[in-house]
Amino acid sequence: MDEAAVFDHVITALERRDYDPLVHVPEAHSETYADVLDRCRRHAITIRGRYPDVIGFTNRNRVFAVEVKGSSGLLRGIGQALTYQEGAHVSYLAGDATAVDSHASLLRSKGVGVIGVREDGVSAWRAPPRAETSTEVTDVEGQLSLRLRGGEFGGDVTTLTLAQPLNYLAPVVGLDEAGPAPQEELVERLADEYGFGAGAAAVASARTLGLLAAGSPCRLTDQGELSATVLRGYGVGDLADLWAIKRETRGSTVVETHPPLAILLRNAFARHPEFGLLLEALRAEGPRVHFLDLLERLVREYPNVFLSAICTTRGAERARELIERGETARIYADPDVWRDVVRNNVLFNFVQQLKHVGVLAPATRSHSGAMAEYDPDEKPWILAADDRG
Repeated sequence: MDEAAVFDHVITALERRDYDPLVHVPEAHSETYADVLDRCRRHAITIRGRYPDVIGFTNRNRVFAVEVKGSSGLLRGIGQALTYQEGAHVSYLAGDATAVDSHASLLRSKGVGVIGVREDGVSAWRAPPRAETSTEVTDVEGQLSLRLRGGEFGGDVTTLTLAQPLNYLAPVVGLDEAGPAPQEELVERLADEYGFGAGAAAVASARTLGLLAAGSPCRLTDQGELSATVLRGYGVGDLADLWAIKRETRGSTVVETHPPLAILLRNAFARHPEFGLLLEALRAEGPRVHFLDLLERLVREYPNVFLSAICTTRGAERARELIERGETARIYADPDVWRDVVRNNVLFNFVQQLKHVGVLAPATRSHSGAMAEYDPDEKPWILAADDRG
């Protein structure tokens, strides 16, 4: 039996068990696996640099990973299923029933489950006799929550492009005042009434924080409605009011000038699954955080957060290949590597945002120059006194 047929039967079995599966299918194989892609969303979640063929939550909210093979490649599949134990509560190898059956005893002795498939469907489902876990499970859980359970979030948290996070509340105020509107109309309102020329970025970032729903016209989510209520209670009834507050923060931070609004923003950030893991890593490294030490912790404990939130698109692929080859140290020890893979936004806009919401102390210096000019020894990240865990 070929791998595509096994894959299709495995997805059927997972759905019948009320699992939430995501699949990894390279673009070059999209036609071969068209039936699978019609039923499941793709993922780019890695475990030790490798993409599980299927990953998701079980019906008991545990992370599962499945390596799918056909009648051949079983030995390689065993190695991959063993690797997935590092980032999943339960790991399986699926394949042609006759082929995988000869390896079942070995797999189960190593804690790997076995899924045997025949022409008419899954014929054997042997759960792992024990669950293998490691620190990477938390990382994978966060990414799955973002992709499967956190559909209200519009992207990775460090892709927020504006240094002043009050701008992320501007679309909330605009929609609360006038109701749902097409994005073009909302952007024009932000330009006219808020004096802001990057309205499209503000809208995209508000979606990333789960304040605006996806789709058109733009409308508030439940969290956006809650934020609007808090803003009205604070005296922000229209965009002119928000603009006045923003003006008062010039030369300072939101947390210093308007602490309640900083708390509102920090709570919006904290709901995003990636932010929680980033904050956990920051607190573990604090109170003074050397950026390369933070990179090392993220690469080792939260590699998917590192790949999705810290790296450029091209840099993420280079870093993933290094992780897969076991050369993780190069990512944070080799200047030619980390300066190539890390996105500039992390060192400037994201640092500024964290200062405004009270995660980093005002003494933290952001970096607005070229990556080649960044010296992490000169610009440590300093946790705010109230956010040191």
